[in-house]
Amino acid sequence: MSELTKRLAEEITRRSTINHYRLVMNEERQPNATDSKIGGMPYWPANKEFPTDSGNPMLMLMQINCGQAGLQAPLPEQGMLQWFISLNPERMYGCRGNYSMDGEGFKVIYHETIDVSATPAGIPTHDTVDEALTPVRSEVAIDVVPEETVMGVSDGRFNDLFFGIIKDLTGEDHSDKMWYEYLNNDDCLYFEQNMGMKRPCHQILGYPVYSQEEARRDIQLHDTLLFQLDSQFSTVDRRELVMWGDMGSGFIFINRDDLAKRDFSHTYYCWDCG
Repeated sequence: MSELTKRLAEEITRRSTINHYRLVMNEERQPNATDSKIGGMPYWPANKEFPTDSGNPMLMLMQINCGQAGLQAPLPEQGMLQWFISLNPERMYGCRGNYSMDGEGFKVIYHETIDVSATPAGIPTHDTVDEALTPVRSEVAIDVVPEETVMGVSDGRFNDLFFGIIKDLTGEDHSDKMWYEYLNNDDCLYFEQNMGMKRPCHQILGYPVYSQEEARRDIQLHDTLLFQLDSQFSTVDRRELVMWGDMGSGFIFINRDDLAKRDFSHTYYCWDCG
């Protein structure tokens, strides 16, 4: 690794390090309806209308018990955050064209309080639907771990960060290039392997880690990663726990001001695969 690349890596780390929450699949703990988890029976109060698409119940992919997880602002500190997708086969995992912001094929639901009354009957779960319609294959508890993370190369803002640092360090303006055109193959490989979160990339906040490239149509509008759920095999028996197409990832983005206001009506959903 060249001395310049070393300085670049140090400066990218210094300028982009932020706090996020890593989500760890815990196959040893059996979750209940109010725990943080993927799949299984979702928490749902009996007096609230269940999310639907064209009149049909949606499927819960993931839920986070905010108080149990110890989330802090700008995230809700209490209540339950949930991610639902449509089971309409015309919407692949709730999307059209691998992205959606229409709110019909997916929904983010926030319950300000958690009522432990019985969940209504007839709610679809991962084991009652065709697995072709859902990336979640098992009910698995989630442990939420606060930590720091840095921006990786697939984030759409990486190029501007990279060449901003180059200009500060060298005085040169290469903003018409892509970051990988500036480096040799070994240094490109270093950045690809060492910048950003390592797979599986289940997280809240942080920087998205794509299988392909930046998927947001408007990064400034949807500037905050609310959820990332990665493909993952079981560490016990290698069965699929989550599978987006060919080892891909699913994402929910939100505007940071909307998140602070607990307004989840304008989120952006996308997924990609290798």
